[in-house]
Amino acid sequence: MDSTSKSSKRIEDFGNDMDAWLSWHRSHRIVAQMDEPQATKESREKLHDTSKATAVFPDWRNFMKELTDTVEKEANDYREQFKIQAKSRFYDVICDYFTELTPEDFHNALVDAASKYLEDSRLEYKKCRRLHDYFLTGGTVNFK
Repeated sequence: MDSTSKSSKRIEDFGNDMDAWLSWHRSHRIVAQMDEPQATKESREKLHDTSKATAVFPDWRNFMKELTDTVEKEANDYREQFKIQAKSRFYDVICDYFTELTPEDFHNALVDAASKYLEDSRLEYKKCRRLHDYFLTGGTVNFK
């Protein structure tokens, strides 16, 4: 047997397989008739069967309420943690300079620190604003 006869045999086998599949498909075209149950009817019934569902999705209003309550609770938890950290750090600062500074000096130092923070924030905002304008105008803003 030469290679051409082998390939023609494969093509012939493939054709026979296709004919067998097409004849089966033509005989099973009806999908899930109620009076003549077939495998497709059973699979359709299983598709709609919810008796084995593991979880039921709650009403979306209750779900969203639970979700937002959880987010707010987590935000409050973080806020409480930040308060605890701020108190601890502030306590450390007071203890470090309690004997060296008078209450007025300590107050003035805190005001100076807040003023410096405000000025640094303004400078950062200016830089970000220039960069934003640069991108919006396609690079025509002068950064000097």
